[in-house]
Amino acid sequence: MGLSHSSIYHSSYVRTIAESGPIIIEPYSQVYPRLDVLDMYGNDTYRPQFDLLVQSYQALFDRPYEDMRSFYQIAGIHGLPYSAYDGVTGGAHQYHNDTDWAIGRWGGYCHHGDVLFPPWHRPYMLLIESQLINEAKKIALQYPDNEREKYVEAANQLRHPYWDWADLKAIKGVPDFFISLEIELNTPTGKKNVTNPLKRYYLPVNLSYPLANGQNPTDKPNYTLPSMDFNPFTPAGYPTVRHPNSKYENQDDIMNANFSVYVPTVFRPGLYQMFHIKNYLHFSNHAVRGSNNTEMEDTNPGHPNPDVFVGYAHFASIETTHDGFHLVSGGLGGHLSYPDITGFDPLFFFHHVNVDRLIALWQGVFPDSWVPEAIADNGTYTDELHIKINENTDLTPFRKSSTEFWNSKDVRDIEKLGYSYLQLTKFKGQDPKNLQAYLLELYKPDPHYYLRFYVKLTINAGKLVGPYSIRVFLDLPSANAQTPVTSPHFAGFVAMWRSNTNSQINGTTYVTGTVDITATMKRLGIRMEEHNYVHDVNTTTGEVAPTSLFDVNDDINIVPVRLNGSEVSLKDAGVTKCEVFTFEHDKINPNFLVENTGQFYGTIKF
Repeated sequence: MGLSHSSIYHSSYVRTIAESGPIIIEPYSQVYPRLDVLDMYGNDTYRPQFDLLVQSYQALFDRPYEDMRSFYQIAGIHGLPYSAYDGVTGGAHQYHNDTDWAIGRWGGYCHHGDVLFPPWHRPYMLLIESQLINEAKKIALQYPDNEREKYVEAANQLRHPYWDWADLKAIKGVPDFFISLEIELNTPTGKKNVTNPLKRYYLPVNLSYPLANGQNPTDKPNYTLPSMDFNPFTPAGYPTVRHPNSKYENQDDIMNANFSVYVPTVFRPGLYQMFHIKNYLHFSNHAVRGSNNTEMEDTNPGHPNPDVFVGYAHFASIETTHDGFHLVSGGLGGHLSYPDITGFDPLFFFHHVNVDRLIALWQGVFPDSWVPEAIADNGTYTDELHIKINENTDLTPFRKSSTEFWNSKDVRDIEKLGYSYLQLTKFKGQDPKNLQAYLLELYKPDPHYYLRFYVKLTINAGKLVGPYSIRVFLDLPSANAQTPVTSPHFAGFVAMWRSNTNSQINGTTYVTGTVDITATMKRLGIRMEEHNYVHDVNTTTGEVAPTSLFDVNDDINIVPVRLNGSEVSLKDAGVTKCEVFTFEHDKINPNFLVENTGQFYGTIKF
């Protein structure tokens, strides 16, 4: 059976408060950069920080799992085990409120599908970072006299690194130090190969509920990959996995093949679009409210009027692209693919520090836009469904004192928290347009053709329990779930990571995502210019010149695919609309799309 949100489930997993008192996250006294993990690993200057980071992860793994500073407890804040971290239940939380859970209230603390998605994850990363730094400082003191000073300073400067999964280097796949069973480190007792904690985490207790016979790791050798409808069951003593096979082993080759396809088709185009979006509401999350709630009534990108200027709308929010990473890296049965259990894979934190970096860079480009008042449809462990939220809403369970929690206003300026990112520091004090130009050049998906074509999908969240993806093919009517994504006709996908949103009470909630189809059109020779009847029509015969012309109804082929590779209908997947827009590149600086050139190109309704 799948997970229920019953009061019995919640109350049976109540955690005890750590004996050392409440966990308080304090800003660092000095500002140091969060580094690219590839630089931390490969640069001799930063390598001592990497040595300490990996050993510190192992130290958090080794803490008793009941300890609020252990990896288990910190990882469990995001979703399962749906219990109070550090005693934080919140004023709205009631264990007896079965109805609230039954109709879709999210059981973890994290915010998805609302404006608190970016700021909530910021103190979360600070929490694990601060605990790693505490461990690193203790480890540094154990080095011999001739190395101790270097490692003490490395611990002082240590900030959690990020992995930029949209960098061109990511096309090669996940770095080896996230995959190898062992890793060479310079430890206090010398250089040695140690068990690699960045690869996986062994669960100290059962995670989730057992599934039907044959779908649990303990059922080997008859193990089959579980249904994507429910969280996989991880028995105590079993590790987190990525793209597992029938032996419950990672399939790193499949995971890396995914990145080779999706970095250029999903991640880079998504960020390129995102850094054009100046409205925080559109940038921050993937949700669009329906007709019974007027939060986005005037600019609702799920219901654009073809006769009205298009605008950038919901091209690609940070959450939309973030969702794609989870599906690409986790796969069917992999922990990263499921919101309830994703935090237990160590790669989760490197991913989310990168997301925080992207948020900070977006803030650098659009410094005047921040969290508005909105509605949180999903609820959380501490917040009821459909409550109003704003920049003063508590980001539970993250404490800034014994009596107060961090809020979005508190975490807006990352330097006040004690960290930054080198790319942000480089452009500090300059015109934000300079940073924007740099980022658009960094993540440009392909050469700048005259027009960029975008397919935007509107999906009714809750029609299908996720996770799943909605693939977009061009000029391939036969496309189905078995059509490989390496096909030249494949343009990209929209990820539905946590899609089982309940929206019965306050109208319909939609998820919107955009696929850049420009490169695929170019590859297939589909005409990208506006049709000119003066030059392209034979005045004698009336026939169009033999050039492939783009047709919205015939050339867009949409295929919803579940994690197990099975296809579902557009209706069952909740796909309600497909729209095509075009924007022109600036003639002077081709990094930029010109907003007032936006043109509505056509709609298909389902």
